[in-house]
Amino acid sequence: MADITTAERYARALVELAAEEDAIEHTSSDVLRVYSLLTDRESPLLPALAHPGFSPEERMAVLNDVLAILNLRVTVANFLRVVLEKGRAGMLPLVLDATLRLADAQSGRVRAKVTTAMPLSDGLKELVRQALSASVGKEVIITERIDASILGGVIAEVEGRVFDGSVRSRLDALRQELLSANLSLGGEA
Repeated sequence: MADITTAERYARALVELAAEEDAIEHTSSDVLRVYSLLTDRESPLLPALAHPGFSPEERMAVLNDVLAILNLRVTVANFLRVVLEKGRAGMLPLVLDATLRLADAQSGRVRAKVTTAMPLSDGLKELVRQALSASVGKEVIITERIDASILGGVIAEVEGRVFDGSVRSRLDALRQELLSANLSLGGEA
């Protein structure tokens, strides 16, 4: 819980600074790029930044190399340096996630995690986005995830709510109904 509180404090500071600079959209874009890189399972960035075997100078050198490639806004780059200097590299995903949520709230939008068995076409993605926007009453930004185990359909998570329209959940529900019907008729499961 303390980590979440600390992450939100850092996030609030960056969002307030971005608002003062009238740069919330640009800041969100930069933060999303870094967040995606840090949370990519195949990326060695977070382990390198948080590894206790590396000196603070080595970790800062790694961060500076990444920042040079990403070409982020100075405010975001300096913010990341401060978080690293304070020994909070392991918290960066929490901090950046909180930053995105606060920036989205200030801009009247929310992020939705949409899981499908196969990638959605642009047209279908837009239909899902519009349906979710109508449901929550805010602009929705979709982050797509592919999971073949859902077999088909869509699972959307937005503002703590889950909309499960997957084939897997429908089959599971049908299975439960059949088992219940069989048991009520005196059969065995």
